[in-house]
Amino acid sequence: MEINIAEAQSHLSQILSQVEQGEEVIITRGGKAIARLSPIYKNLQPLTSRTHLRASQPLMCTSSLETLLSLRDEARY
Repeated sequence: MEINIAEAQSHLSQILSQVEQGEEVIITRGGKAIARLSPIYKNLQPLTSRTHLRASQPLMCTSSLETLLSLRDEARY
């Protein structure tokens, strides 16, 4: 939804109700966008830690070093 600044000032309460319902509102001045009102999502799950992420990954049979050395040796001719 796009609304000019004069309308935003006179209908702020209604606009905020719409934002609470999930709608994004762009406020314009002279036809140019100057601000965006968007809802704050409170139920976002935090990112897992790197340690937890690494622990959930399967272990490789060969180390990264072994893989790189093998690729390097294969590329020589």
